[in-house]
Amino acid sequence: RCFSHAQPTISKSYFFKNGTVPLSCLTIGEVLDKTADDYGDHILHISHHQGISRTYLKARNEAEKLASGLIACGLRKGDRLGIYSPNCIEWPIAQYAAAKAGLIAVAINYACQPSELEYCLKKTNCKAVVSYDKLKHQNYYDVFKAIIPNLENSDPMNLQSEKLPNLKSIIMLSDDTKEGIIRYKDVMNMGNKESDTILEEVKKHLKFDDLLNIQYTSGTTGAPKAAGLSHHNIVTGAVSSLQAMEYSAEEHSIGCCQVPLFHLFGVMFGIFWPLFKKQTVVLPSSVHDGEKNLEAIEKYRCNLAVGTPTMFIDVLRIHEQMKSDVSSLKHALLSGAAIPEGVLNGLYNDFKFSTIQRAYGLSEGTAAVALTSLNSNRDEVLGGFMEPVAGIEVKIIDSEDQLVPRNVTGEICTRSRLVFQGYWGDQEATAKAIDKFGWLHTGDIGIMNDKGWINIVGRFKDIVIRGGENICVIEIENFLSCHPAILESYICGVPDERLGEELCCWIHVKPGMTLTEEDVRKFCQGKISYYKIPRYILFVDEFPKTKTGKAQKHEMAKISIEKLGL
Repeated sequence: RCFSHAQPTISKSYFFKNGTVPLSCLTIGEVLDKTADDYGDHILHISHHQGISRTYLKARNEAEKLASGLIACGLRKGDRLGIYSPNCIEWPIAQYAAAKAGLIAVAINYACQPSELEYCLKKTNCKAVVSYDKLKHQNYYDVFKAIIPNLENSDPMNLQSEKLPNLKSIIMLSDDTKEGIIRYKDVMNMGNKESDTILEEVKKHLKFDDLLNIQYTSGTTGAPKAAGLSHHNIVTGAVSSLQAMEYSAEEHSIGCCQVPLFHLFGVMFGIFWPLFKKQTVVLPSSVHDGEKNLEAIEKYRCNLAVGTPTMFIDVLRIHEQMKSDVSSLKHALLSGAAIPEGVLNGLYNDFKFSTIQRAYGLSEGTAAVALTSLNSNRDEVLGGFMEPVAGIEVKIIDSEDQLVPRNVTGEICTRSRLVFQGYWGDQEATAKAIDKFGWLHTGDIGIMNDKGWINIVGRFKDIVIRGGENICVIEIENFLSCHPAILESYICGVPDERLGEELCCWIHVKPGMTLTEEDVRKFCQGKISYYKIPRYILFVDEFPKTKTGKAQKHEMAKISIEKLGL
């Protein structure tokens, strides 16, 4: 008898599709060199708020100079270089320089307060950090002084810090000379024959499996985890994502990057993707600013815009008043949260996007795991089902690690060359995230339909997604436990029209003590990032709990929604 070659119907939640693009053994530095040779004077980055731009060739040359300067500062292959800054033209240069010098770039949230920054730098033992100077509500020099009290009396090339013994240099994006810091522009000119020679040797011996980036990601224990990504992770992730997105050099030639570069979404779209596809990336503002986004779209005739649903909500609202010319826009890419129907309608009707794509990814997975097709219609995008990217295995499992049937919810797991290298300095957490078969357990609850496409329906991780920002509520609960008047506190997520979710904090005050909402907010200000400060605060005498004493966050959310009238 002849055997049929027809594919059997798969009833279980597993999907895989082969990719057509061959794997690469290049490092990011090698990719940048090739791209600079190919695209030369084509503009790579435009920083609208700074009024400056960089071509591919100039970006490569500046990265070379900075890499040599960093080596002259004492950094060597494998050292960690923190990047603590909002979006600016220097961020990609620092990233490329780190790649060339064999350093591991550590992306740090620009809104970090002293204790948070201290944790990030200490966790990865950063030897140096490239830092911004000032934002409207953040003086970065003051943040460092809070951690290093003797900064003003320190040798900028050899800092001595009790809290951060491995940190030797702070490189600041400032024209002003400050005690204890080195100016970025001075490091650009520090390179010499010796550092140039060391740089060339590093290039010869750098491997594509060497670590390139560390992305901080919220963890269920409260402390952010440091996910390590290799050159191969990033290169493979960029190539596979771009292939799946079907971007063309003509129709996706000028992209407006609304997302922060410390996020994986921003790192990939704003820094690495244009090295594989001739594209100009516009950085409209240092931090998200809907008005600046519209200005940039109109001025540079952007045909592609990326961001979280919250960012597009802001842009749509401001566009109603500004009436900017957004006729150049053709394509949108959204990630970070579910897309409300009203937002989607606004993007189609007001901005006239011809295509809108929704993506699902996570730091531990390097890039997009799944996304809607370029040809997906409005109903398909709204429905939320996304096709797994070619080359990535996806399965949905139950609590016993068994595959669930199609159209049944369970935990999403992925396996591919994009799976991260592990959490820096945390083998136990790494072992929990990646099982012995190489599957990454995402902690996200999903469902797979009959086509093999997946939709995200919830999270196992105790995280609230506020405006695309993943917030680990346990971290905030641990912080609030230090307040002398708080006996117990728990935080849940509640719906918000603009941000998707907001933080609602339940507090049980110690007997005989008093506390107000204003007291709690004042306690938080300047100690935790602004987006971690709860929007709603409810004072209670008890919490809904399980028999084992665990707070039932879903019950808290239901009660909060009713009490707050949301």
